[in-house]
Amino acid sequence: MDDRTAILLVSASEKDANMYYATRLFVPDAFIYLRTSGESVAVIGNLELERAREHATVDRVLPLAQYWKLAQDKHQKTPSTGEIVDILLREFGVDRVIVPPDFSLKFADSIRSYGYTVEAKPEPFFEERMVKTADEIELMRQTIQVTEAALASGIDLIRTAKIGKDDVLMRDGKPLASSHVRQAVHCYLTMHECVASHTVVSCGEQTTSPHQEGAGSLYANQPIIIDCSPKSFGNGYYADLTRTVVRGKASDPLRRQYETVIEAQQHAYSLLKPGASGKDVHAAVAKFLDDRGYKTHAVDGKPQGFFHATGHGIGLEGHERPHLALRDHVLSSGNILAIEPALYYSGVGGVRIEDDVLVMDDGVEVLSTLDRTLEI
Repeated sequence: MDDRTAILLVSASEKDANMYYATRLFVPDAFIYLRTSGESVAVIGNLELERAREHATVDRVLPLAQYWKLAQDKHQKTPSTGEIVDILLREFGVDRVIVPPDFSLKFADSIRSYGYTVEAKPEPFFEERMVKTADEIELMRQTIQVTEAALASGIDLIRTAKIGKDDVLMRDGKPLASSHVRQAVHCYLTMHECVASHTVVSCGEQTTSPHQEGAGSLYANQPIIIDCSPKSFGNGYYADLTRTVVRGKASDPLRRQYETVIEAQQHAYSLLKPGASGKDVHAAVAKFLDDRGYKTHAVDGKPQGFFHATGHGIGLEGHERPHLALRDHVLSSGNILAIEPALYYSGVGGVRIEDDVLVMDDGVEVLSTLDRTLEI
């Protein structure tokens, strides 16, 4: 990056993973981040100024009020953010900025109107985000451990439920519903500074639709999928885990599906290494399942078999690069991936197992250790 070019972000770091990565500061309102060839700065309002000076990982924290006043004096009116950025860029001698692909078009046009070149860089905006440092790996271990305990609390509700009339699972004399298990998982997460949304607790035929969140009573002798992807609001990092369980006895076809999915996951692990193609890994896992007789097709327009990605990166976002799917992403040592092979067949049910792994020079480390027993 030359002396007249800078990286520019204008967003709220609580919602923008790139801004949080750049500053390591959670802020609910938009502020300005500028990184030139020589230094990085955050320009922020008085409400967050001192906290930013103490915690933000930038070279300098500058008061927004100072640039607001300069822009007001120049334009003789309440300044827009574009006018404030103009003052900032002139001070730093910048005439070209690189912005993320989701940067506001209206805002980009405002900056261009002052003579600056604005170029959007595709994701990954910060390539280094894909390769986790030792500190990041430890933070993700913490989120994974909390997620495992949360899922275990939900599974324990299912395990200890009584089997009532028509195989309805009962707890305290009432049917145990998907919502009860979901609430138990979310309650545990909240108590440990994590938050999740759209957690899946599906049962029976619902399990054949991967992101069907699940509703209604849970039943014995049928598959129950629990899938949770929480974010730690303490450290900002995600985990992503899925288990499939049966309270009681699984059918023989479901048990065979389960065993095959476990084998497919192990096969995926064997292929994960620096330089490997995510596209090739996905194709190999799909072939592995197909070769064992689990064909992917459609019945009355509904997909059957294995019809989603083998996995994806996780970190400051629940789904980030690299992906193990149809696009050719190359793996690197330090990637953390959620690996989630699955099989879905109407009339039998769905099986999905998802674990988080660290790609290393000599293989993978499976970071999640939650029990994978099918029948509970």
